[in-house]
Amino acid sequence: MKCLLLPLVTAFAIAPAGAASGHDEILKIANASGCMACHQVEKDPQGPTGLSPIAPAWRDIAARYKSVKGAQQQLTATVMTGSSPSSTGTSPYKNHWEGSVSGPYMPSHRSAIAEPDAARLIAWILALDASR
Repeated sequence: MKCLLLPLVTAFAIAPAGAASGHDEILKIANASGCMACHQVEKDPQGPTGLSPIAPAWRDIAARYKSVKGAQQQLTATVMTGSSPSSTGTSPYKNHWEGSVSGPYMPSHRSAIAEPDAARLIAWILALDASR
């Protein structure tokens, strides 16, 4: 449980500059849905246990998808269905975050978050200032 507390505390201590309004509400949704167990807002080369982070920081996601057409829909679908090989039909050895995260893929969160809330969270993430 200790490894989950640091991301939870960190999430509420950070008010992302340049993010869409309502960050407190979005972070409450993210915490309630379990997102903060693997993701952080800010990039940290080490996760809460000192190992590589499980999942990419949201600022890194914002930077990677800043110019991607349809990113909002694509990432919302990933939250809902996951990015595992069985959900995407891709190779089990392919991970486009390889080398920067320790988690092999994102599981489906359909049972943890409503799709409208996932879409709001993704819109907030994509609005983050990725240059920080």
